[in-house]
Amino acid sequence: MAEVEDNAASEGSVDPAQAQGAQIPLQTFALPVFPPEAQGLKALTLTSDVKLDEYTKELESFQPIPALPPGIESLTLELFSLGYPAGFLSALADALPHLKSFDAYSQLLCGITKEAQEDALVFFDKLKELKAIHLLDVFARPGFFEAVGNKLAARAREQQLMFLQFNYTFRHEDEDFLRRIPAAEPPTFINKNLVMCSFNIAAPDTTDDPEDPTNVSDDTGDEFKAKVEGVAAFHKSSARALVDALTGANAPDGLRALNTTLYTFTLDDLEAVLRRHRELLMISATVEVEPNEACKRRLLDAFAVCPELERVEIVGNPTLEFSMAVLNPRRQTLRSTFPSAADMRALEHSCPRLSHFSANILRTLSTGQVEWNKAPDDEEGWTGGVSVPEPARQHDDDDDVPQALRQHYEEAPPAGAV
Repeated sequence: MAEVEDNAASEGSVDPAQAQGAQIPLQTFALPVFPPEAQGLKALTLTSDVKLDEYTKELESFQPIPALPPGIESLTLELFSLGYPAGFLSALADALPHLKSFDAYSQLLCGITKEAQEDALVFFDKLKELKAIHLLDVFARPGFFEAVGNKLAARAREQQLMFLQFNYTFRHEDEDFLRRIPAAEPPTFINKNLVMCSFNIAAPDTTDDPEDPTNVSDDTGDEFKAKVEGVAAFHKSSARALVDALTGANAPDGLRALNTTLYTFTLDDLEAVLRRHRELLMISATVEVEPNEACKRRLLDAFAVCPELERVEIVGNPTLEFSMAVLNPRRQTLRSTFPSAADMRALEHSCPRLSHFSANILRTLSTGQVEWNKAPDDEEGWTGGVSVPEPARQHDDDDDVPQALRQHYEEAPPAGAV
């Protein structure tokens, strides 16, 4: 049975004739027949409930897809870890000819066979009205994203994407995590029609709860250590394809929201992108940062060319010098690298609509945060500032060093070295 839900209703049962969306758990790749009263549905979510030990067998075939409500414009596919049978996705596209938005969560979208990958390419090829793609923790075989991106970007302007999101949750336990994402491929989706473009890296949820099975105990088994914090982003050398796509001949003409935190920009990269997209309303970017006023000044000058900016987030990817400095609380590194209240007041002259600025170091908490919010209309100035947790002791033990900074820390010379 399909579980139908009314987007406007918060509780109680929903009249199927009034429902806007349906969520269907699938134990096989067979969709149910929708009743006549569900023909007004606008959104469909399919969630994998296929048992892992039966998944491979289920991939061998699927039943023909029944007629689906003709008004469905949004499709979400969740948790299909091994993908789909060859032919399933293209048949789904045939059944949803007016699809405008496609979301996928936690899966290998192109499947595990060459036939499944070819079918997934056909799926995107058939969705002629597609305007939005949101991929969250979605992986694919090498070359797949590039093939899809090139096809979609080559469409006529009126058929191109307007909204694009690639989002990945960083996994500390996977040493090869970033290698599983082909850095040069997601930028191929960028086209002149994009209004929102996001390539985001998110930190995993953290908790001190000893009941959380993702926390690990110490050798005695009596104490629990919270999950490692922060993220890693692609090295700055991997950002070239993205910078070229955002500044080249096919760069978006009306981009309003941009998130590039999956990639590390140099200050030169950030300046080039912001000069090309002066009408941005919001920007989130991972940027290589130095612990000095010169770095701060270049950041502020870069934002000043975008007078309509409302929100800014900087994820600092520290140089070795910054990594060492930020571990010393006496250095007050965040204050010397990111804006003060006076800096925010000065930036406001160039960006009068700016209401929020935040900065962090690779999304860690222990290294401190910067957050500024514009005071209410009846007040003046900015509220917030730099917050740094009280250090428990000097960082003289490797366990004290945040995982996100450990690589830089281990490369540093010993104290007092000449």
